[in-house]
Amino acid sequence: MNLRSGLTLFGLLACLACGGGGGGSSSSSSTPPPAGPPANTVYVGGDNGYGGATMTFTPSTLNVTAGTTVTFVWQGGTHNVTSYAVSGSPTFTNSGDHSNVGDSFQYTFATAGTYYYRCTYHSTAQADPNSVATGMMIGKVVVQ
Repeated sequence: MNLRSGLTLFGLLACLACGGGGGGSSSSSSTPPPAGPPANTVYVGGDNGYGGATMTFTPSTLNVTAGTTVTFVWQGGTHNVTSYAVSGSPTFTNSGDHSNVGDSFQYTFATAGTYYYRCTYHSTAQADPNSVATGMMIGKVVVQ
């Protein structure tokens, strides 16, 4: 056996000993982070495991196609989803107040446009559509 054959055999044996034979199972204990909220869902307040905070909508901007039903799911605290117009933008039916974890409100966005909403308890700014990026309890659904 030459040196090259010996090194190849040694490498193969080392690989098999470490479980690198391709058929072994991984023993990693790390769990990947969640990919994001379920499609067409907005979490209202609370830490939901998707990066949301108590005073936010997660995600703060949701892009959907016309005819999509969006579900708003409460994660904690007393909040509401209250639509408001910015420069003539369309509005939608308000959710009313909810405070129980798991409460939900659904709305089907039938017409294209940008729909702005906020929690009236935790946001007074409704004139600036760019405030969605500031982390205030304001959000929008963009319907195409």
